[in-house]
Order: sequence, then structure tokens, then C-alpha cells
Amino acid sequence: MNAAAARVFRLTERRSNSAPTPVNDVLARQEFVDPSRFRVFKRAGYFLAVFWLCAGLALLGLGLVDAVLRIVFKPEKSLRVDANAATVPRENMAANGRERGYWQEHDAAREVRWQPYVYFRRKPYAGKLIHVDANGFRVTLSPNASQNQGSVWLFGGSTVWGTGVSDAHTLASELAQLRSQQVLNFGETGYVSGQSQLAFMASLRCPDAVRPDVAIFVDGVNDVYAALQSGVAGQPQNESNRQAEFNATRSASSFGAAMLDRLEGVRLFRERALGIKPLADVEILASQVARNYLAVIAQTRAIAAAQGVHVFFVWQPSVFDKAQPTDEERGVIGSSLVRHRDLQLATTRALKLLLRNEPAADVLVLDTLFDAASGPIFIDFAHTGAVGNALLAQRLAPELEKLPTSTARAIGDAQSCRDRPIQ
Repeated sequence: MNAAAARVFRLTERRSNSAPTPVNDVLARQEFVDPSRFRVFKRAGYFLAVFWLCAGLALLGLGLVDAVLRIVFKPEKSLRVDANAATVPRENMAANGRERGYWQEHDAAREVRWQPYVYFRRKPYAGKLIHVDANGFRVTLSPNASQNQGSVWLFGGSTVWGTGVSDAHTLASELAQLRSQQVLNFGETGYVSGQSQLAFMASLRCPDAVRPDVAIFVDGVNDVYAALQSGVAGQPQNESNRQAEFNATRSASSFGAAMLDRLEGVRLFRERALGIKPLADVEILASQVARNYLAVIAQTRAIAAAQGVHVFFVWQPSVFDKAQPTDEERGVIGSSLVRHRDLQLATTRALKLLLRNEPAADVLVLDTLFDAASGPIFIDFAHTGAVGNALLAQRLAPELEKLPTSTARAIGDAQSCRDRPIQ
């Protein structure tokens, strides 16, 4: 009998002749641990490592394929206004405030959450230059607000939200500098006029909430861009993504297709190589966008009238409208797709023609607002910097003076209403 066997024999004999103790139990377990118990865990760890390795390699391969597709199917230079246009990164555009750390905060504040009807709204964010309240709205600085002068609500897309500028220089804050009323910013990135309308309706449904004196809607460029994407007037931006996501739960193949279509290279491949969507005639599509915009205005006007709210509508200017673009702004125009520029300009012309036939005192087309400005105004094709927002606020302030205000309305508390800014 070898030493190990003898030791086991003695331990077994001792345990049989005495009452078991905790120490004896521990020693016994140490002596008789079954190595097969560890094999299961080792095997599971091996398969888990192999799984993650394969998943990682698959994702890496998918990323490489997407990168190649983006290069191969990127928009041809011949489709741009100027194939040799010199572009400047957004953070270096002279029109923005160049406030240190702004674009880092802007990117950090882009995270959104689901919001019924309008699709999404921002998550709360607090930086030095950008603040988004708990309900998802950009904070407005209203130093001159008087408790008995009511409020102004401002709706629109990212230009109204304030892309490119700090809280102090959003259109809402610039307008608040000129008014004794509180100004609330309902703008959100990507919103088309129909989403602005839905946001307005949702805010009016808030229980026990006061109404504003006036609601201003600044829209246009997103309506055009959404039509450029889909070839159809009246849809939100990236509507094809929502359709794919809606159908994704029906089958594994639908889910996979929805996820793949999120990759820019795959999307470009489908659009360019497979030729899925025929392009609509620019003039026809422009007329449809203009007519849809006026239909949204008519509906919003009727809703506001029933609620006792004055409304005002602004067709916002774009860099394509500017009479004296700077070199940087010419770079923005030159790097834009010809079809985008043509659709934007054609839609403005179509809208003016429709308003000429049926004038509307509450609609203001501001395509010529910056004609006299020779300095930098735009950060990109749509977003205006601090100077542009100040000029737009100065143009809107006299229009507000024409509208009656109520001294009986107090500024409402929106703490319990997620569809209004908390201010």
C-alpha cells in the first residue's frame, strides 16, 4: 500500500470510529474532490470564448464590408454642386461660436429616448454650454420674462433646438432677449412640420396647463430633406428605418434585414446597386412638399384657434438662399448634392407661388433674410450660428408685436407634464 492510499485508509478508519466533526468533513471533502466537476465549467468557458471570438470576427467582418461599400457606393462627385468644393469641418466654421468644448457636449447630448407620436426626444443632459431638461427639451434663457406677460412657444427642427450654439444663443434665447415674455423651446433635431404639429397638440393636452399667447413654427428644410430621402412629400426623416423596425419582430430575417439596413454602406448598396427607389421629378416633388406644408399649417391653425392660441409660421432660410455666401458657405453649397439644392430652391419657389395665389398673413417666407449679410451665417446647409439666430429673432420680434398678449395668464408649471419644457 502506497503512502497516499494508506493516508486515505487511516482517515476513513478514524471517521468510522468517531463522531464526525466540521474539521473532519472539510478534510474529507478536500481529499475526495471529484475533478470531473471542474470539467463542465472548463468546457462551458471554452465554448463561451469560442462564441465571443466568432461573434467578434463576424462583427469585424461586417464592419469591413460596410466600410468598403461606403467607399464604393458613396455619392459620386458628379452628383454634387461642385466636385472640387473645399469643405471645412463644422467645428471650424466661422459661423459657430467656437465655444470651447461645444461640439463634444453636442455629441454627448444627442442621446434620445422614445416619445409617442413624434418618435423621439432627448435624454436629460447638463453641460456647461448645453442643458436639456428632464422632459427632454433644450433650456432657454429668458432673463426678461415677466410673470404676467404670458409665454411664447417655439417649434421646429434642429435649427430651433440650437445645433451649433450654446443655450444663450439659441433662437429661443435670442428672442427672449427681445421680449418680456417667457420663451419655451420645443424644437428637436430632424422634426418635420408634421412632428412640430404633433408636439404642439401633445403640449395642449397637458392637464391643468395654461396656454401660450403665441406659438411660432419654424420649419421647411427638414420637410425638404425628408422628401429628398424618400421621394415622397409629408413623411418624417428616415421613415424607411421605422418601417423596417416595425416589421423586424415578425421574423428573424426581417430583424436581420432591419439591422443590416442600419449600416450606411449596406443602405447605399441597396439604393444604388439595386436601384430600389426611382427618383421623382424635382419640380413635381417640390410642389407636393409645399402643398403638404400648407396643409399642415391649415390644420395647426384650426387646432390653435380652438384652443385660443395665436400662431405664426416661418419657412426658414437655407444656405442655398444666401445672396453673398462666404468662402466657407460656398464650400457647403458646393459639397451638397445638386438634387438637394434644386429641391430646396424649387420648394421655396412653389410655396411662394401658392401663397401669392392664396395669401396668408401668418406665414412668413424668409429665404431672403440674409441677403444683406456678407459675413458668416451658416454652419452647414441649414443651421445658423449665433449671428444668424440673432437676426432671425430680430425679424420675428416685430411680428409678435402685432399679436395681442394676455396679461391674465401666468407661466405654467410643467413639472407633471412630459410634453412641455420645465421652466
